[in-house]
Amino acid sequence: MLTQVKNINFMETKLFSIVGRSGSGKTTLITRLIPSFVGLGLKVGSIKHTHHDVVLDKPGKDSWKHEQAGSSQVLLITNDRMALFGKFDKETSLFDISNQWFKGFDLVISEGFKNQDGLKIEVTRKENNRSPLFTNPDYNIQAIVSDYELESSLPVFDTNDTQSIFGWIRQQLGI
Repeated sequence: MLTQVKNINFMETKLFSIVGRSGSGKTTLITRLIPSFVGLGLKVGSIKHTHHDVVLDKPGKDSWKHEQAGSSQVLLITNDRMALFGKFDKETSLFDISNQWFKGFDLVISEGFKNQDGLKIEVTRKENNRSPLFTNPDYNIQAIVSDYELESSLPVFDTNDTQSIFGWIRQQLGI
């Protein structure tokens, strides 16, 4: 049973990252955690980092023309959706991104950003056959979610134990 969090306006925006190798299950874990946080009455946002080139706007469309004309930022609005197109300084930290684009949110969950500071949970899968990130202390991983048994002094959670992962994150963030 989830306890509803009331009057959380005093709370600053909390932030944590789910990191791991490609195909490890990061998105799956995030989409299982979000409803638990929303169930507490929290306004939750998410940030997905990718190393792939993505076309965010279609060449020739009006919003694309605005940017081509020199607009640093274009906000595309429909009746019930929005998309923001623009560029930002590549040196911008995850915390700065969260503070700038998620004002008024209680919690922001990021996928990726393994090189950024903050609370980071690694998802690792045996079938990836790649060394987990937590073995490199530069990543400063604080917990591990895994589908196989591994040795670590860090807290290790089973991939399917969403409630324990959720409880641990709540404890770490003071939610």
